[in-house]
Amino acid sequence: SAYFLHNMYKYTGANDINTGLIKVFLFAFIIVFVSCHKGLHCEGGAEGVGKATTEAVVNSSISILIANCFATMLLSKIIPP
Repeated sequence: SAYFLHNMYKYTGANDINTGLIKVFLFAFIIVFVSCHKGLHCEGGAEGVGKATTEAVVNSSISILIANCFATMLLSKIIPP
């Protein structure tokens, strides 16, 4: 809607976009490395693959939450609002 777009342009700056893009790549690397690690070390056939997938999702989610906290603190010092 027009109200949403107006407020988005009004309150979103270039630093918000830069921070978001940096975080996207950080989160992508976390997902890739955690998932590959769990996938390459799974055992037990189809059941092991299911467990590895579940563990990869849980570990990635928790890692992203923790990384988001630290990335936000670090990027707020590097790229001030």
